[in-house]
Amino acid sequence: MDNKQSIIPRKRLIAAACFLVPGLAGIIAARCAEGFADFYGFTVYPAVVGIFARISGIFPFSLAEIMVIAGVLLALFSIVYFIAGMIRRKGRRGRFLLSSLSSVLLVGSVLLFEFTYGMGINYSRKPFSQIAGLQTGKYTKEQLLEVLEYAIANVTEAGKYIELDGQGHILTPDDLSQRAVAAMRKLGGRYGSLDSYYAGVKPVMLSELMCYAHITGIFTFYSMEANYNTMNSPEELGHTACHELSHMTGFMREDEANFIAYLACRDSGDPYLEYSGWYDIMIYLLNAYYPEATAAEYSAVYSMIPDHTVKQLKMQNDLWDKYETHFGEAAEVMNDVYLKINDQSDGTKSYGRVVDLVIADYYAYINKE
Repeated sequence: MDNKQSIIPRKRLIAAACFLVPGLAGIIAARCAEGFADFYGFTVYPAVVGIFARISGIFPFSLAEIMVIAGVLLALFSIVYFIAGMIRRKGRRGRFLLSSLSSVLLVGSVLLFEFTYGMGINYSRKPFSQIAGLQTGKYTKEQLLEVLEYAIANVTEAGKYIELDGQGHILTPDDLSQRAVAAMRKLGGRYGSLDSYYAGVKPVMLSELMCYAHITGIFTFYSMEANYNTMNSPEELGHTACHELSHMTGFMREDEANFIAYLACRDSGDPYLEYSGWYDIMIYLLNAYYPEATAAEYSAVYSMIPDHTVKQLKMQNDLWDKYETHFGEAAEVMNDVYLKINDQSDGTKSYGRVVDLVIADYYAYINKE
C-alpha cells in the first residue's frame, strides 16, 4: 500500500513537469526569442482559437463561468479534505502533504500551460499600432482637446439614431453578440490580423460578482470565450463586447483591445455600436483632459455633451459607486499586478493608453494637417 501511494505523487510530478516545462519555455521564448511570439500569434494561435472556441461555442451559456464555479467548489472541497486528512493521518502526514502538494502542482502546471498558449505568448507579439501604421508619442493639450471635441461631436451625431428607455439608457439590442461579431469581421476585412474565428460574446449569469470585482468583461483562455457583465452600463456593452472579441484574435494588451473595439464600433455602420464606441472613447478622452485643463476649460468642453449623454454618464457613475468595496480595490490591485507581470508596465493604467492610439489615428487618417 505504501509503495502504491509513493508512486502516485511521482506520477503526478512527472505529469506536472510535462505541462510546466513547455509552459515556461513558451513564455521565455516569447520574451527572449525574436520572432517567436509573432510566429505563434499569427500562425499557430488562430488554429488554437478555431478549435477551442468552436467547442465552447456549442454551449449557449458561458462555459467559463461554469468552470469557475466548479473550480471554486472543488477548491473548497479540497481544502476541507486536506485538513481532515492531516488530522486523520497522524503518523503519515508528511506523505499525505507531499501527495497534496503534487496535486496542486499538477493543476497549476496545467493552468500555466493553458495560459501560455492561450494568452501569454501573445503579450509579446507585434503591437497592433505597427499593423495599423500608427506612431504614438507625446501629444499637446490642444491636440487632446481637438480629438475630444471630435469625439463629442460624433457622440452627438450617433445619438440622433438611437433609442432610449424610460430611464434614459440606450436600448441594448437582443442580438448584441451577432452585431459585435459582424463589426469585428468587417474590421477584419481591413486588417488581416483580425480576420479570425469569432464565437460571439456570452453574458455572465453572476454578473453582480463581476461588479464587485470592477470587471466589465473578460476573455477566458481555458475556454476561449468572450464574456461580458450584463449589469454594466448599456452604453458601454457594445464597446466591451468588441473589446473582449479583440482578445480572441490574440491582441491581449488592454490599450490595443480598447482601440480595436473603438475602430470596430466606429466603422460598423450599426447605430448602437457607433454610439457605444464613441461614448466609451469620449470617457477616456475626458479622463485624460481633466488633469490638463482648468476647471473653466473642462466645464466648457463638458457642456458640449448632449443632455441625455450627461445623464447616462451620471447613471454609470452611480452604478459603480455602489460597488466601491475593499474587495473591488483588492481585485484592481490583482489586475494591476497581473498586467505588469505580462509586460504592461502601466498596469491598469494601460487601459487609458488607448487615448494615445486614438489621437495618433486621428492625425494620421482623419485630420492630416
